Amino acid sequence: MLKERVEYIDFAKGFAIFSIVVLHFSQPYTSGIWSKAIMIGGTGAHLFFILSGFGLGLAVQTNVGAFYKKRFLKILIPYYIVILTIFTINTIYPIYENSGLYALFGHLFLYKMFDESIMTSFGYHFWFLSTIIQFYIAFPLIILIQEKLNTLSFILISLLISILYWLIITYFNVTDQRIYNSFFLQYLWEFNAGIVLAKYYKDKNILFWEQRNTLLLSVAIIGLSLMAAMALKGGNVGKIFNDVPASIGYLSLSALLFSVSNKLIKPLKKFFIFIGKISYELYLVHMLIYILLNNIYESLFSPSNIVTSLFLILPLTILISYTVHKLFIVILSSYKARINNHLTISATS
Repeated sequence: MLKERVEYIDFAKGFAIFSIVVLHFSQPYTSGIWSKAIMIGGTGAHLFFILSGFGLGLAVQTNVGAFYKKRFLKILIPYYIVILTIFTINTIYPIYENSGLYALFGHLFLYKMFDESIMTSFGYHFWFLSTIIQFYIAFPLIILIQEKLNTLSFILISLLISILYWLIITYFNVTDQRIYNSFFLQYLWEFNAGIVLAKYYKDKNILFWEQRNTLLLSVAIIGLSLMAAMALKGGNVGKIFNDVPASIGYLSLSALLFSVSNKLIKPLKKFFIFIGKISYELYLVHMLIYILLNNIYESLFSPSNIVTSLFLILPLTILISYTVHKLFIVILSSYKARINNHLTISATS
């Protein structure tokens, strides 16, 4: 298992989550063509699926129990803490509708990913976590299949499965329902592409992000242009089928920005790497913090706007997310220590 951190991966995570957060913090204040233009920020979710596959592909564990234990500690415990916090705040100071006990249990016991009525409870962005959890559940099987196929067959079969799924949900006219358009088969091909990229990185030291800037720029422009055209002209169906150009285009854009910042804009590189290291905490809490801080600002001063949202509330949200990140490190370290002590006592008794 590789131990070192890959700079580009932290950078790309930071770029992806930052673009998503900027989208969410800008949406209430834009309209017309600008409301469509900023939707490119949502493409960060596609980049995250590739990066998730890459990260898990780097750290493949043969012990399935150890894999799920690590995922529980790293993903579910922070998620549960945040959801319980949101539920408590929402009980005292209602900010979310349809977020009662049934929705809470849906998050804690993971059945909300199968119930459209609570799929986006406690925050619309939590759809993404449901998809990632589905990938974690399927990951041991995915790796088993990958080991039995050559790389080309693995990618082609993954893409065909995703395309078949797109066709099915289109045929049944459910492309606008979150339980269907966020099911893991929708993004299987890009998650598995991340696994393949990790294999090339481990076995052949191929750094896919180190390509000519002209090539990265060309692929980014073509991919994102196709994505936008399909979304604008095809509606919900176009958004379902534009995943391929969206993923490839945004991946290329992230690699281009990494190359440019590495050579010319060092502070930008450091910023996105910093954001990448707190990306999960920022994802979990950013909408809760935005709503609370926005309400406080409007009660004390005047209605907020895109300037206050991006240049006041967003920096405070990043600061709070960093604090939450540090807090989770302490909580998880303490939890791991208790487990290890329990195992030691059990072994010696």
